[in-house]
Amino acid sequence: MRPLGRGPHLPLPPLWDEEVRQTGPLILYSAFTGALAGLLVALLNLLLRTLTQNLGLFFGYLAPEAPGEGGLAQAFRGPGLWPLALLLPLLFALTSFLGSGQGLAALLRYAREGQSPPRLVHPRAVVGGVLQLSLYSPMGREGPFGVLGLWLGTALDRRFPRLGGGLAFAGLAAGLAAAFHAPVAGALLATEILYRSLLLEARALTPALIGAISGFAVYGAFFGYAPLLPFRGEVGLEALPAGALVGLLAAALATLWSEGGRFLGQRLGAWFFPWRHALLGLALALALLFLPEALGSGLGWVAVATTPFLSPLALLYLLAAKLLLLLLAVGVRAYGGPFTPALVLGGLLGALVAHLPGPFTLPAQALALAGGAAVLAGVARAPFAATVLAAEWGGYAVLPLALPAVILAYALTPAPDPEEGLREGPARPAEPPSETPPQTTPLPPGPEAASEGGTPPG
Repeated sequence: MRPLGRGPHLPLPPLWDEEVRQTGPLILYSAFTGALAGLLVALLNLLLRTLTQNLGLFFGYLAPEAPGEGGLAQAFRGPGLWPLALLLPLLFALTSFLGSGQGLAALLRYAREGQSPPRLVHPRAVVGGVLQLSLYSPMGREGPFGVLGLWLGTALDRRFPRLGGGLAFAGLAAGLAAAFHAPVAGALLATEILYRSLLLEARALTPALIGAISGFAVYGAFFGYAPLLPFRGEVGLEALPAGALVGLLAAALATLWSEGGRFLGQRLGAWFFPWRHALLGLALALALLFLPEALGSGLGWVAVATTPFLSPLALLYLLAAKLLLLLLAVGVRAYGGPFTPALVLGGLLGALVAHLPGPFTLPAQALALAGGAAVLAGVARAPFAATVLAAEWGGYAVLPLALPAVILAYALTPAPDPEEGLREGPARPAEPPSETPPQTTPLPPGPEAASEGGTPPG
């Protein structure tokens, strides 16, 4: 007799049964990968903060940090001798030899297609990014943080091939979640930067979400769990027109940055690569002497911009200075990520819109969040991650303002050419590409995915 309470045995299809058997180990190993990546990223951040503070004291300027990690403390006394600022071009030229020449999307596609990346590409990307970020680079720390997590996940994917991959996404998502203090947005961003349009892959999103949560749980034990920009601004449906305006302005700003950086990169393409990085170092040296507020990532200044301490004219000058430095950084292919700069540009733009009279008078913090999310959606082609990031930082009450801004900016910002990286091929150490992620369509499931070769975008 059949035991009471049991129905007939329904055999699962072989493919489905194999997927079910792999789900448990994949969840376990994704959580382990994310936790270990969170620990390594925390140690890397300690190194980055130490280098930044020591070099800042040497050059006489410490930029304010985001409120979520250290508050808004700032120190500026200027270089003891002004010629010391001219060391920055030399240091940037030297660090140009240390970078790997591969961005996040290129390295992620190596892992996704099961290809071996160039030798030492991951450690070189981490070292080059950390050194330039500690020297006032305007790029984002998500570059080296994400590469470190991706490096760990890729190594574990090779060690445990029966899992079918996915740990690379878990490690990358943990690095991005730590960089932004936003685990869900980090998981979405880890998958959106690889795929074109609005397509996602559940096989990648599942380990990414698990890895991001476990990684941020470990990282937060060192640096806290508060949002990087703990803004609050409750708005209603009356904020829709302001959201549309922010979206239009964010699309224009994202287009100006991306297309301007690409144009500048074409004009500087014939230069010897260290000379290009030295040019960025020279621009940073001039900013150190005349406008130090434009140095560094700028998230701290976004927090300051939402207070009455900055006048609209000073805010406009700061936005213009950051944009010029970021145009040059993209043009010379500086090391680091493009996502934090997008948040900074959009945040400053939103804070500037808050000074407009009439129906656009809304809380400056809410407008800064909406502007940052909108520019991020346009530059990274990641509307899901941008919307969730605004909600994780500012609460769901900001969505009536952020959602129309993100949709318009994503729709109106020109998408990068997905074949651009494929035509260029992997960069040599002397000519690294930008971190700006070209995107591809998802690879087909099953064995045929391994047969789709091609050079990863970089």
